[in-house]
Amino acid sequence: MSATFKELSDRIGQVGDLYARVHAIERSADWYLLKLTEELGELTAEHLLITGRAKPNADGSGGTREALENEAADLFGQFVLYLRANEIDIEAAIERKWLRHLDQYVALGTEI
Repeated sequence: MSATFKELSDRIGQVGDLYARVHAIERSADWYLLKLTEELGELTAEHLLITGRAKPNADGSGGTREALENEAADLFGQFVLYLRANEIDIEAAIERKWLRHLDQYVALGTEI
């Protein structure tokens, strides 16, 4: 079953709310951006491990495709939480900022 972005966002929001409650985390306006930055760093670290450009972890963890995917999921989840906290309609923003270019490029004869 494939969820819509709204359904996925709502479920991620529930997890984020529960996590914050269980761990007594007060999420301030900048907390979401700071967590997003933290998760990008963790994804970067896994990418460097997988590509052999970082020293392996002392305990042997990380450096696997699964670890990379998990960090990508963390980054995506935190991004969704950031969007929700800042009331950003990402679907509308993507239409406005990115997808409007499709017609322009097609009109120029650019092929995908």
